[in-house]
Amino acid sequence: MADRKDQKIAMLIDADNVSYKKIEEILNEVNRYGVPSIKRIYGDWTSPFVENWKSSLLTHAITPIQQYSYTQGKNSTDSALIIDAMDILHSDRVDGFCIVSSDSDFTRLATRLRESGKLVIGIGERKTPKPFIASCDKFIYVEILDHKSAAKKKATESTNNIPAAGTKATPRPAAKESTPLDDDTLLLLKDTVDDTADESGWAFLGEIGNLIIKRKPDFDARNYGFEKISHLFKSRKTDFEVDERTTEKSKNKLYYVRNILTNETIAETPVIAATPAVETILEELTLPSPGNKITADDVRKNQIRITKDIKSLFPTRTRKISIIIQDKFECTFSHRRDRSDVLSLGKDAAAQLGLAEETHYLVQKLNETTYKLSKTT
Repeated sequence: MADRKDQKIAMLIDADNVSYKKIEEILNEVNRYGVPSIKRIYGDWTSPFVENWKSSLLTHAITPIQQYSYTQGKNSTDSALIIDAMDILHSDRVDGFCIVSSDSDFTRLATRLRESGKLVIGIGERKTPKPFIASCDKFIYVEILDHKSAAKKKATESTNNIPAAGTKATPRPAAKESTPLDDDTLLLLKDTVDDTADESGWAFLGEIGNLIIKRKPDFDARNYGFEKISHLFKSRKTDFEVDERTTEKSKNKLYYVRNILTNETIAETPVIAATPAVETILEELTLPSPGNKITADDVRKNQIRITKDIKSLFPTRTRKISIIIQDKFECTFSHRRDRSDVLSLGKDAAAQLGLAEETHYLVQKLNETTYKLSKTT
């Protein structure tokens, strides 16, 4: 596929499902992903409902495609758009498609285009059904584009309305607060940081962003009032630590993110590791559970995956816990709602445990924050 800036994009617009007032912001957004070499809009141009589009088509060089409404109440433009999209696909003239619509009828089209290795961008309103959103590589809500346009307009008005010398400025209204993250999205951010992090827990922001979009195509920092994802992470000071780095070859800043874990005081185990006969074992299990195994990737990352069937032994949130092998180690436990939890041992603990592929270990829970690990015989 071509370089992202040089990618050729076929932009196909459903005139029945988007307002002409938003076309400039939509085009600016598409330009971030490539060059819209094909720009077509579909509708019944004999209808008074789309006549306001005409001036915008001339201004932005968008080709109108006439599609009569053969039956009242039916959206006949969908089939014309789909047929054209498949013709463009087989001509192999573009690297990706942008479908501008809030209609779920394009779900199968988007899936088919992705199966052919094409980038698929969806742009629509927040009412867009989830199946269409999930079928795109990236989905953008037009509402956030309106917000951006309004912000620019407000900035221009502020510049033009600078009070003359000696006059009193009119107080500016307070800025609107950002939309708070919901729990599911916050958990998605934390999980993605964990999945892309190195052994020290730091993850490169570029890799984080790419993986988030793969898991949630409609994720956009602008949905929560931030222009960039780095600003979003910086705003969550109780959840994430952000490190700005520069390299000798480039003056551009590179951002790295690390989860901030609950660092509560870990209660000292009232027993001595060398005398297991007097230990109070609350519960014990074998890691990994039957049917699972420690992989080469687990060994490389110094981690053990905690699968669904043994999650009940571990905390129900991400935090630091104590692991006793021969010595006592403070380790990172990452709780994940719909996937395996991860126990990150670190190099020293993994070496003392002898972490290796295909091996199994006995885990014993001593209290809510302390566990003992040993190799099974």
